[in-house]
Amino acid sequence: MAKVIKFPVEPPRKLGPKKVHKRKKADPEDHGQLNLFNQIVAETRVRSLQSGNDFFEEALALDDQGDPFAENMYLRAIEHEQSIADAYCNLGILMSRREEYAKAVDYLTKSLAVNPRHFEAHYNLANVYSDLGNFGLAKMHYEISTEIAPSFPNSYYNLGLVLVSLKQYDAAAQVIQQYIELSPDYNHEVAHDLIRTLKDFGR
Repeated sequence: MAKVIKFPVEPPRKLGPKKVHKRKKADPEDHGQLNLFNQIVAETRVRSLQSGNDFFEEALALDDQGDPFAENMYLRAIEHEQSIADAYCNLGILMSRREEYAKAVDYLTKSLAVNPRHFEAHYNLANVYSDLGNFGLAKMHYEISTEIAPSFPNSYYNLGLVLVSLKQYDAAAQVIQQYIELSPDYNHEVAHDLIRTLKDFGR
């Protein structure tokens, strides 16, 4: 008979989404120098045409207030070429909260099509795949997110839960230990209990 792991939390909850809260500065490593130049030219042209309207910032303000009109404003930001990858990412979070997972995956992958190194898009896409039970893809995107932003602790914790689901218990304990080392002390109780459970299970 196979062993059954009894977790300290049934089941352990993954940590939530990470929204893009402000417009990111362009990184030459994300797009290449030529694309960066083209992006600057395009943004300058758009700003001159739109009379100062910042639809992405308006969308963020509405989103932070829980206003459903935020979705429309993110779409307008994309239409006006404002923070396209960030807007798609935040739309993906909105869709995942509504459990409209197909739309969430669509928006998050569009964010990555614009910027393949978009940290929040990888992290949030991993969360969606985890919710859908596609642990292989969740693992891949959490691992990418740890490569892009190695100091963000939540990626390690959620990756640990995915590794448990994949029965990779030693690896799960290792990444949850990394979460403990990177996160504030008050977050550690459940993580320590989970590591102890994994170690006991491995004996």
